[in-house]
Amino acid sequence: MEMLYILLCIFSSAIAQSLVTFTIKEDTPRLHSVGSIPDAFNLTADLSRDQFDSLRYQFLTNPENLFDIGNISGELRTNTSIDRESVCEFQADCQKDLAVTVRSKAFSYTKIFNVRVIIEDINDNSPVFEPSSLRLAIPEHSSIGTSYKIHSATDKDVGINSIQSYQIIPENGPFGLNVTKSLDGSFFVRVVIKQILDREIKNYYQFNIRALDGGSTPNVGVLTVNVDILDINDNSPVFTHTSYNKSVQENVTVGTNILQCVATDKDTLDNGKVSYRFSLRSDLEALKSKFSINAETGQIQVISQLNYGEQNLYEFFIEAFDHGEEVRVSQAKVTINVLDAGNNAPYMHVTFFEGGNGNESVSIKEGTKEDVSIAHIKVWDNDPGQNGQVDCSISNPAFGLQEMGSSGYVVVIKSSLDYETVKSYQVTVTCQDQGSPSMSSTKSFTVNIVDDNDNAPKFVQRIYQAYIPENNPSGMKVAEVLAKDADSGVNAVIRYSLDGDYGLVIDSTSGVIVTSRPLDREATPQITVRVLAVDQGNPPLTGTTSLFVNVQDVNDNAPRFNVTQYSFNVYENMNNIKVGTVHAVDLDTDLNGQILYTVNDDTFEIRGDGTIFTRRPLDYEAKRVHTFTVTARDQGEQVQSTNINVIVHVIDTNDNAPKCVFPDEYNHTVSLPYLTKIGSLITTVQAYDADSGRNSHLSFQILSGNGHQTFKLDSNSGELFYDNTFIIRKDSVFRLNISISDQGEPSLSSTCVLEVMLTHTNMSMEPFSDDDTNNKYVVICVIVVIITIFFSTVLITVIIIIRRNDRQNRERKAQQEKMRNLQQFQGIDKRYYQNQTPTFPEDLGKKKKKEVSFSLEDDLDKSLDISGHSILDDQRFNLYHPGPEQDKLKHFDQFLINPNADNRKNNLLKGSHDSSSDTSTDLTASDSGRGGSDVEMQHSSNAPDEEKTYNLSNPYTRASSFPPTVYTPPDRGGTRASNKADNSASNKKDYTGLTPRETFEKKHGINRHSQESTKSESCLPSYV
Repeated sequence: MEMLYILLCIFSSAIAQSLVTFTIKEDTPRLHSVGSIPDAFNLTADLSRDQFDSLRYQFLTNPENLFDIGNISGELRTNTSIDRESVCEFQADCQKDLAVTVRSKAFSYTKIFNVRVIIEDINDNSPVFEPSSLRLAIPEHSSIGTSYKIHSATDKDVGINSIQSYQIIPENGPFGLNVTKSLDGSFFVRVVIKQILDREIKNYYQFNIRALDGGSTPNVGVLTVNVDILDINDNSPVFTHTSYNKSVQENVTVGTNILQCVATDKDTLDNGKVSYRFSLRSDLEALKSKFSINAETGQIQVISQLNYGEQNLYEFFIEAFDHGEEVRVSQAKVTINVLDAGNNAPYMHVTFFEGGNGNESVSIKEGTKEDVSIAHIKVWDNDPGQNGQVDCSISNPAFGLQEMGSSGYVVVIKSSLDYETVKSYQVTVTCQDQGSPSMSSTKSFTVNIVDDNDNAPKFVQRIYQAYIPENNPSGMKVAEVLAKDADSGVNAVIRYSLDGDYGLVIDSTSGVIVTSRPLDREATPQITVRVLAVDQGNPPLTGTTSLFVNVQDVNDNAPRFNVTQYSFNVYENMNNIKVGTVHAVDLDTDLNGQILYTVNDDTFEIRGDGTIFTRRPLDYEAKRVHTFTVTARDQGEQVQSTNINVIVHVIDTNDNAPKCVFPDEYNHTVSLPYLTKIGSLITTVQAYDADSGRNSHLSFQILSGNGHQTFKLDSNSGELFYDNTFIIRKDSVFRLNISISDQGEPSLSSTCVLEVMLTHTNMSMEPFSDDDTNNKYVVICVIVVIITIFFSTVLITVIIIIRRNDRQNRERKAQQEKMRNLQQFQGIDKRYYQNQTPTFPEDLGKKKKKEVSFSLEDDLDKSLDISGHSILDDQRFNLYHPGPEQDKLKHFDQFLINPNADNRKNNLLKGSHDSSSDTSTDLTASDSGRGGSDVEMQHSSNAPDEEKTYNLSNPYTRASSFPPTVYTPPDRGGTRASNKADNSASNKKDYTGLTPRETFEKKHGINRHSQESTKSESCLPSYV
């Protein structure tokens, strides 16, 4: 858990160091300081002053280039006055993430830091209503609590600076507000009705809605609301009188207005528009036969003759009604008194069997058969006597009357009815009584002939022709057709159409034909289309005509070749010869389709049919391939052209003889010793032929000058070989006439002369080497060997000089060591020398030494091995000490210097030392890679009389293959006896498998590990 806590702390620290946040307010002026990058990331903590001053700062990312950074100071500044609403519109949190690189050219330093700049909002925007005014239409008498949604205001600010509340002004009016805030901070605003609205009292209201933000001084946006109170049909029409009375004479003129009834309505528009009618509860049939009422004005009019004797009192109700969705109706009572005026005319009433329109007109379908009755006429006269006898007649001969007794008359058809001939008839029936004076009445009505769809539409032209240029835009007018139909009504309504899709469309009503897509004359030069005219009768009838559309050519096609390029073959040296023919096609017509050919190479010409000829002979050797362009142009006003590449391959003819390059008139001699090896290459005859193929294949032949068949010439390669030898007394010259021929038909040839000189010499000569590369490698090898020998000689010389100097130094220092050793052993007991056990002071092994060793690598280490020696440089000992033991110490010192001295000098040291000497005679020089041991050095040295010294002090001397050992003298208390016994026993031990050094250590009882504490001492370098 502790480790996890530490990791979390480190991770949190890394995040904190990798991101720094700055905060600024919007509308901060340009170049205003945002923060310091060096201070924010504490860059001075790990850098020196010079390193810190060498840092340079720049943006890696800077969104919208809002900020600027000092290249040297690292100060982050605004690059412009930042408007938060423009940068982060409607975002609650406005922040910009930047990446800053910090680099130095003075030392290796590059880091990338993440910076977040938070832009705080200020209350710099007022709420805005878009639009700023609103008109509502609210019906009167709407329920209290009814609400109407209006658009809310917008504020570009965020947070507390955005819209926080709404108000309605005035607050005590008939309207209120219902405001709901959503989760995203927006508002839903509704206008609520608080009081009953009556349009008849007030039909218009105006109030304001205010939106307030949350700034310290709130900004306000105002919406002006205009309310129109819509009328509802809540008022009924009201008559000026509840009842109307009127008296009229029976002979009043028909059409006279006898009374006007008026009503008013407080509502508006349709709700206040008043119309009049007879009440359904009245005797409408009798009433409407005598009177009519104007629906708009309320005037009552006499429409037929009144008859006192028939009816002298009329009572009925009229209604005034509005036109609202829910019609409101008011009624008034009308009373009309008819006054008597004397004798009366007959009364007539017309009733149509079918197709009647009241009693004024009737519609009869054309083609109705004769004697078919169409109407009934009722006639009566209440006058007494002959005043009541009535006869009737009809005015139009197309119709007749047929008496039906007391039931009156019927009107029948007497002739064929054709709508296209006569569309309507005016018929008058007159009835006259027999009184004196006679009284009569008339009834007139109209017989309308109803059209039957018996005529098909007919075009005014049998054929239509039109001309239109190709590539026209869609919708271009082509023609206009017209058809007529003798029928009427829907039977005469014509709709046009085209029989098929030809890139044309027709307006079904007007008959105008336009293009639906561009037309292509090359695809369709003429369009023939059938135009249909269909009436709307049942069943429909159709008329047809033909339209011929001629598509006129425009120069919209360039000439086209049927291949991508042309390739022709032509023999060289031919003049005005046909090369080939090119052919292009132009789909246009007339001048637009006439093609003219041209070439862009004056070596060739082209004729009107596209045939290409040469203007001059072609030379294969000068130019083998001719590439040029042929242009095909039409002759239209706007010229169209196409280019095509033409490749003409020139076919070679054998028109060039071979030419000799070597020999020539300036270089035509070669020489060789006459003892040259048979078959050796002498030279190569070089020639070329400017032709190609077989015309350039050359063969070589010696024509003359080859006495004794001395030379052989390869017929294909032109190589000249030494083919025969003979003894000459002096230099001899052979003048060879050589023929060079090609393989063309006919073959062409040329000759050249080569002089070959055989030189006379008494020396045996090696044949010519045909491999110059081998000679080059031999020279390189010789140079490498010479350089190797030179550097080896220098190296050996340097080694010998160093060895000689080292030997002189050893001899000089050996004398100094000798004197020190004599001084060290002055107080040693003579019994110690009899036991032949050398004893040294304990600090002897702690003395420093100097050592120089040399070793030649690989093959030289067996023949030369120079090992240094140790010198004890302790100055506390005197160089000379006289005494009786001087001679013995001298012999001991000589042992230290040269253990292999003669037996006389080694008699002082016996036992283990003698064993070492005897054993060492069996050793051979060896190299383990670490240098030879001390014993090995004695046998491997090139100088047998050289003095050797064992190194007993420095464990890191390279001349020894094992660490040195210091002789530790035994105490005088009795250890010498044991040592002697050990030494005696050691002479009998088996030393098989030990190195010479290990054998020497065991024989002399040297403790190999006693000097490990001295391994930290320094050693002199070894030279190999």
